[in-house]
Amino acid sequence: MLLYQFRKGTNPRRVIIYLSEKGIDVPRYELDYENKEHRSAEYLALNPAGRAPTLVTDDGLAITDSAAIVEYLEELHPDHPMIGTDARSRARVRSLERLAADLVGRGQLWLWNRTNAFPGKEPAPSPEAADRIFRYVAEILGVLDKEIGENPFLAGATPTIADFTAFPIFQTARERFDLPFGDDHPRLESWYRRFRSRPSADY
Repeated sequence: MLLYQFRKGTNPRRVIIYLSEKGIDVPRYELDYENKEHRSAEYLALNPAGRAPTLVTDDGLAITDSAAIVEYLEELHPDHPMIGTDARSRARVRSLERLAADLVGRGQLWLWNRTNAFPGKEPAPSPEAADRIFRYVAEILGVLDKEIGENPFLAGATPTIADFTAFPIFQTARERFDLPFGDDHPRLESWYRRFRSRPSADY
């Protein structure tokens, strides 16, 4: 088994954080994004989308979606479950994980227009577009701020895949680009600081 990753990438970090929290050791290969290794013929043969992460299983299957990688590994390692322990908790975790995934998609579109760091995704960033997109980002931030309630983590007392999905877009915006993201939502701000203190959150 081999995980192709880009350790600072938003989607790869979902898997990297999961592995750390779960205590699973998987061999890894760090893709050289600066030199476009993720667009090389060799990597595109594994992942035609040309992005990280990709998990190549022992029997040669290439899993090219971060959520699918996490669920595959969770099935292989059912102890210390991170997708819930029964039908009710799994429904709760998955609903929040899907909301977080939507936040990532909207947040990335915002970053592509808010910064000049993604010319391959948005060659002509637009501040006006960024402002429009952020309205849809803020919509989900508001929902998550209500959903977390007084819980320390998004779905309850312990970290789950919902946290691992949401946290990287906050970290990307705040730490890679020094941009505010969710800091005007008190419960999310507390959650972010709490999760950031965990060893799994370190780059």
